[in-house]
Amino acid sequence: MAFATLAAAVQVSALEAISDREMSEINGQAFIKVDATSYNQGTGDWAGQYEFTKVNLGLDIETLTTADTLKVGEFERTAYQDGTVPVLNDDRTIIYDANGNPVVHEADIIINDFALGRVENYRNAAEATIDPFMIRDPYIELAYKVEDGVRRVAGVRIGFAQAQGWLSGEIVSLTGRFQGEIRGLVATVYEQNCNSWLDSFNCLELSLAQSTEIYTQIDLLDASNGSGTAGNGEAYLKRASWAGVPNGRSFESDDSGLIASLIPTLTVADDCEVTGTPACFRTTIYQSIYVGQEGVGFEEGGAASGAFLSLQTEAVPWEDLSGLDSADRVLTERGAYLNMSQYAGPGGGEDVRYPLYLDLYTATNGQERVATCVGQLKGC
Repeated sequence: MAFATLAAAVQVSALEAISDREMSEINGQAFIKVDATSYNQGTGDWAGQYEFTKVNLGLDIETLTTADTLKVGEFERTAYQDGTVPVLNDDRTIIYDANGNPVVHEADIIINDFALGRVENYRNAAEATIDPFMIRDPYIELAYKVEDGVRRVAGVRIGFAQAQGWLSGEIVSLTGRFQGEIRGLVATVYEQNCNSWLDSFNCLELSLAQSTEIYTQIDLLDASNGSGTAGNGEAYLKRASWAGVPNGRSFESDDSGLIASLIPTLTVADDCEVTGTPACFRTTIYQSIYVGQEGVGFEEGGAASGAFLSLQTEAVPWEDLSGLDSADRVLTERGAYLNMSQYAGPGGGEDVRYPLYLDLYTATNGQERVATCVGQLKGC
């Protein structure tokens, strides 16, 4: 009986050839597309001939993913070499080992209790629902360096054409570009620094501008001095664990009038402070980050573009897929690299968006973790 059933199934499922005419009437899209490109316009460490093979997966993915630890790029680094940042205490002082050397994190990227997506109504298993992390057109790309006719693998990256949703975890160490925008009313800065407008001339000016909306960009930082740049020619900071407003950057305002015009002068960051308000924060205080624009649908332009995670054995100039008018190459160096930076919105290359948006209160006080398990917040 079982044999007869199997035979019938095979007969029904048998493949049959179709004619060229029938084939011409069929439309479809490849599930996998492979692109091959080359690049030789780099200078310095990125000079030479590069070849890239990109495997595009034509998929729309909705996922809830959890992991105890995401750790990439685990090898020895030395503080203040190649842009490596030392580990700091909460008071921003450098931690030294027994030999008197500044301590650095053990890997380029370390995120504990990593998760994509969230669980709503997590305390009630019967009513719990998944709010997935959404991904469109993921890809895997290999980079090759060609020298003297020899082609060797120089790096690999995994990325998404578009992504939106909650990313959660204890962000211990980050290497690469991690950008966001903080926005809010001057009243928040005034309330955190001034008891009254009589405290100082700055407080007087801030009190007059309390209803003015201000904004600025945040980046990874070396919080020991408030610097947001690696220096010594390096492209970016490695193993950073603080983010905020780097030295010399100020808040801006789109409002008009004399008071609004003074905002850039009143809010210049210096050594992790803006008008007395802390401007550098441990990345661990942001337990959950919304990638993209919360409240805007995926199809309506709420998804972020250009995000990727890569690992290089040497310098690699990856193609910048942010869509911005200024997009060219993302210059990565040896080790792991996380790219969560500016990208173009639905308006095109001049429509600058950020993968991370924070209000002034959240920027200074942190974001609590959303639930990523049924019955508990984390540790599924």
